[in-house]
Amino acid sequence: MHLCSLVSLVSLLYVNPEEKKLRFPQDNVHVCDYFLASCWRDQFFDAPTVQKIRQAARSLASNVVLPCRFSIMSDSPSSPTDTPTPAPGHGLSPDEQVRIKWVKVENWEKPEESRETVVVVSHHGMVKVGPRFMDRVSVSSRPLSVGDASLTIMRVRASDAGLYRCEVAYGIEDTQDTIHLTADLSLGVVFHYRANSSRYSLDFNTASEACRSVHASMATPDQLTAAFEDGFDQCDAGWLADKTVRYPITVPRPGCAGDMLHRPGVRSYGIRDPAEKYDVYCFVDKLNGEVFYPPSISGKLTWQEAKEECEQHDAVLASPGHLFAAWRAGLNRCDYGWLSDGSVRYPITVPMPQCGGGMLGVRTLYKYKNQTGYPNPMDKHGAFCFKGNN
Repeated sequence: MHLCSLVSLVSLLYVNPEEKKLRFPQDNVHVCDYFLASCWRDQFFDAPTVQKIRQAARSLASNVVLPCRFSIMSDSPSSPTDTPTPAPGHGLSPDEQVRIKWVKVENWEKPEESRETVVVVSHHGMVKVGPRFMDRVSVSSRPLSVGDASLTIMRVRASDAGLYRCEVAYGIEDTQDTIHLTADLSLGVVFHYRANSSRYSLDFNTASEACRSVHASMATPDQLTAAFEDGFDQCDAGWLADKTVRYPITVPRPGCAGDMLHRPGVRSYGIRDPAEKYDVYCFVDKLNGEVFYPPSISGKLTWQEAKEECEQHDAVLASPGHLFAAWRAGLNRCDYGWLSDGSVRYPITVPMPQCGGGMLGVRTLYKYKNQTGYPNPMDKHGAFCFKGNN
């Protein structure tokens, strides 16, 4: 008997909702049918077979399933069987003898720098979970019975995006082949937003409109918690979609204790009167287009000049929502640029001391030292433009 195992590389990126995509769980069966048909035909792969699939778009703080299906195959492709010869397992059931290992491949774009992070290993009835995925991942307890070693990730974080590999082994069989699964996932990003006028100037309705005006929506408590678990730290109380007011603190410090004293966590004021005024936490799910810094800019521009520069490229000034989504997708530019709301910001994905002190994120240029007010529209900066897919 031979184990036809599936080693799947899963990339969690972004999906255009207008494009055809798979849905869970029905469409995943089709993916597995393709793999098993290939395995059946060739018995062993001489070279990796590539099969690209699209996974239904998911969002920050939701659950997602990364498919990994396999089958036990006989020596002869003409005589299949679903009843494998039991492997020696010292009293363990056949399901417990299956070894499932999921790893996340870091820096996969640069093979010389790539490394593996263990997500979960299941073997001999025991499950070992990597620290970054503790209490958030699971695999089937009956993988051999159902031919399924798929990975479920719960409360997805933005840092979960990347490339994953699934390895399945049974008994002494270690024949493995590779199929590349390109599964698209829109994770989105939570960001703090403040009005141009001053700190804490938005009631609930105005806060909701502020997020919509920058091509985002109000974040939910689950989304803010997922961002906090990824390191989001902001000592500013802001509205959320459920009419609560909260803020995330990863490094407790004076003035930011809230209801949690010296412990890290998301501070909460509870449900508030909609007329009260705070900042707001917005959420942008995906970027249906491209954000770019026009290469034609040789000097600095006023806000109006920046707007006209984007129009020359058949584009518009990007909004903060556009820029945060582009940053999450990897945009890196150490140049302040005008945005549509009159704010001036730049995105950093590669740490550099001269760009935000080596910290990653979208940096904002405020008019005043207390981090309020936008620059004068006649000040001169660069520009970030947005061109939609349509």
